[in-house]
Amino acid sequence: MIEEQGEDAECAAWIYTKEDIHMKDENGEFDYDNVVEDPALIARIFDDVGQIDYIYTVIQECVDEVAEEQSCLTSKSWCDSSLSVH
Repeated sequence: MIEEQGEDAECAAWIYTKEDIHMKDENGEFDYDNVVEDPALIARIFDDVGQIDYIYTVIQECVDEVAEEQSCLTSKSWCDSSLSVH
């Protein structure tokens, strides 16, 4: 990807580690000092999260929405025609 888009290409990434997995306390509140240490549970959590297509769908919808908004700002005629009710 670096060869195709260059070293200075814009990108976004979300990185989660075991430090982001918190247990709840007896009151049902997240205990941010109590992280999961069980390697099997950590692996299962991240495997499950990686299998959820919804995350990727929401990210793509956000990218599409921002790109469309930018197109509207730079090309009012395109925006007017794409937003017209038929």
